Amino acid sequence: MEMACKITHRALRDQQIRFANREAAERYAEIMGGGVENWVFTTVPSVVAEYGWGPYPERAPRNRELTPIG
Repeated sequence: MEMACKITHRALRDQQIRFANREAAERYAEIMGGGVENWVFTTVPSVVAEYGWGPYPERAPRNRELTPIG
């Protein structure tokens, strides 16, 4: 199963960001987030593993028929 990395800010609990891998999460935390010590790192299933499609929702398979309005 493919895994991703989610980081949660220690002071701002509602600030969570998801990354494809831990390296990208650590880079973000160092550059934008004030250092890795300010974040909690969690391993989570990737979007592909969780939903069966990639990170682009517009490419997700449609399960229903769309009908024109009007």
